[in-house]
Amino acid sequence: MRHRLPIQGPLDLDLTFSCGQAFRWRADRDAWLGVVGSAALRVSLDGRWLEVDVRGSDPGPGALARYFRLEEDPAVHLAHAEELRAIPGLTRLLGLRLLHQDPWETVASFICSAAANIRKITACVEGLAARFGSEISGSPHRTFPGVERLARSRESELRALGLGFRAPFLLATARRLAEGPWDWEALRDAPIEEARARLVALPGVGPKIADCALLFGVGRLDAYPVDRWIRRATLELKGSRRARDEDLARWAARFGPGRGYLQQLLFHLRRTGGPLPRLPGERPRPRRTARARAGS
Repeated sequence: MRHRLPIQGPLDLDLTFSCGQAFRWRADRDAWLGVVGSAALRVSLDGRWLEVDVRGSDPGPGALARYFRLEEDPAVHLAHAEELRAIPGLTRLLGLRLLHQDPWETVASFICSAAANIRKITACVEGLAARFGSEISGSPHRTFPGVERLARSRESELRALGLGFRAPFLLATARRLAEGPWDWEALRDAPIEEARARLVALPGVGPKIADCALLFGVGRLDAYPVDRWIRRATLELKGSRRARDEDLARWAARFGPGRGYLQQLLFHLRRTGGPLPRLPGERPRPRRTARARAGS
């Protein structure tokens, strides 16, 4: 099955699939291969159209457009963040799309991300699919295992796939979710603090993983995950030398309801291009002198 889908605004597949938000995509010449749900996809660009070849269960054009956010021009997320337009290179990254992924797969993937790079996370995620996933007709790939299937696994099996210390946390979270009821839709509408708190209650899920799950899996563009790259970027924009992660996330609320999308652009810029300029109007915290420290 092949779909030809219209695109609103820019779309850069290389940026979208290599930025660290999803772990089941790989480049194949002028296209990208990946797995979404029960389908193996090959996607490529043809001008203002996205070409999608499907093996397995066809999600349909509507679901594919939703997954890639094709009906949404990413530039809309700069509406409340005009001050960021002055950052060199930012607007050239607008083709980076936030994918609308499955929330369970996103939680599991980011539990695997603890103290790991993208290559390690990808190996863990693909290992889980190969060991516990279902076959996809016409493709060598397998689906990502559902909650119930992973809940029946053993910790030793997960460790054998390279999950290491992450194994008991992933297993415990799968079993907690399998007990039910768990309402992902409720997380879309709840206040961001409440939604985050519900996820942090899961084993192995801290604030950063919770915000990644909200942003990439639940579609909460008001989530602002803070890792080491975003901590550096936000401190530099703010003109501070140190701050708590939760304070940085609150400060970033100035960027509006689409700040999660901007977070991903800042992540890419800071990781690949070095320090960011301080925003106009933000003053660096004055450095304390030795005399001041002695008298404090």
